[in-house]
Amino acid sequence: MPSARYLELAERIKELKRLLLPSRFDPTGTYKDPLRVTTRALSFRVLSHAEVETYFEDRAIEIATTALKSWKEHRFVSVVTFHLLGFGGVETSRPPPTLEAPDRQKAKDWSTKVSIDDRLTRCVSGFYHRVHKENHGVKEQNIIDMLIPLGYDISLCDPLFMQKMSSFGEARGATAHTSGKAHIKKAVDPKDEYYVLREILDGILPIDSELDRLLQASLSANT
Repeated sequence: MPSARYLELAERIKELKRLLLPSRFDPTGTYKDPLRVTTRALSFRVLSHAEVETYFEDRAIEIATTALKSWKEHRFVSVVTFHLLGFGGVETSRPPPTLEAPDRQKAKDWSTKVSIDDRLTRCVSGFYHRVHKENHGVKEQNIIDMLIPLGYDISLCDPLFMQKMSSFGEARGATAHTSGKAHIKKAVDPKDEYYVLREILDGILPIDSELDRLLQASLSANT
């Protein structure tokens, strides 16, 4: 069964379709007011991209937060915890020679050298920052950066789906960062825009299922 967050995404895409795309698609892609139809189709592309991007970000943060909470409250180590540490970008140095800092200048950061709690917290904080501040799309690299640190087996992702997401991201970028006149001259078929999103939603479904599994795996039995 799809997650509540996936259902929310699917409902939002339906809403955007209702608001921005023709109620009936012309098989030939010909419309009475091509300027209006193309402008709305481009708006659908950009706004749908934002919804898909936010879906991945929300799910990633939810799982990482759950794993950290399970560790802090129940000392439960999940596959998610393990991967957040392994792919967190935080140095995993050996313990220092003394339990206490040798001087006051080093005392402030000494916990980073002797406490796994501090290292995990920094790994998760860094992950939050990358997802919220540094992630700017849904291309293959963006998805990998969000999924692998959670313990997602990337081999489960369909390469064709990854290519489709990269193409979707490039199309959104072209729309957002170039003049609309060029797009309007070529005309954009709203039917094509919608079917791209339908295929993307279908491709996200198995990922959503695996994310649900990781969410459950990150929960302590005492939760």
